[in-house]
Amino acid sequence: MSVPELGFVEFTNPEQLSDDAPLVVLGPGIGTSVSNLYGRVASQLGEELRVVGWDLPGHGVSGPAQEFTVAELAQGVLDAVAGHVSAEPFHYVGTSIGGAVGQLLLTEHPDRLASLTLMATTDYFPDPQGWNERADLAAQAGTPTQVINSAKLWFAPDFLANNAEAGTALLHDLQNADRLSYAAACRSLAGFDLRETNPETKVPVLALSGPSDVVTGPETVQQLADKLGARHETVANASHLLAVEAPQVTAEHISQFISAHR
Repeated sequence: MSVPELGFVEFTNPEQLSDDAPLVVLGPGIGTSVSNLYGRVASQLGEELRVVGWDLPGHGVSGPAQEFTVAELAQGVLDAVAGHVSAEPFHYVGTSIGGAVGQLLLTEHPDRLASLTLMATTDYFPDPQGWNERADLAAQAGTPTQVINSAKLWFAPDFLANNAEAGTALLHDLQNADRLSYAAACRSLAGFDLRETNPETKVPVLALSGPSDVVTGPETVQQLADKLGARHETVANASHLLAVEAPQVTAEHISQFISAHR
């Protein structure tokens, strides 16, 4: 087992929060940094919540790693939270591969979760061969090969035209990601399949989706929500990266959900 050591980001100042402030852990999507993906959401959550995040290997503040599974990422998250904050249960929010990590936590470590918010994710990412081909291309030619297609998949129509700064920051994250670590993340999704699992847990789950998402859109996320007994909400005018496309609405959904399960 090769558990990666994950970089950790503090979005809030613990000294300005009460000692019993709930802990919220944010998990990013492939190709993004947690800071650029969740920065605006975190600023809206941080008044009463301690908000932290982790980065994928070779992304953001995390060092590179050439091989890991989603299950190993999940263990890396647990290690990072325990090492930086505490081993107490936390509220987890994850996008795409970050949501896959959340599902592993729910399945294998439900005692560590106070609640789970899943965004633009699924229990099986279609076309494993395609993910492996993407991994091979990125490993050989670098992550800039992924920018054009990712821009189409990540954002709703006209988002980049109207939000160039936020969109460009995420595309720079992708360009600057370590190519072998990005490839490893792609391979981890190719091997991810929880379709036959049905965790019996009392952890409350919220699922969010964007109507413009062609990979993990509302129908796909609804199926996951039905399986987990979760509430499902769609976020208007969004595609795959809800936290940056609609930060205020996304933050409101997360805040209200966590408040109901403190």
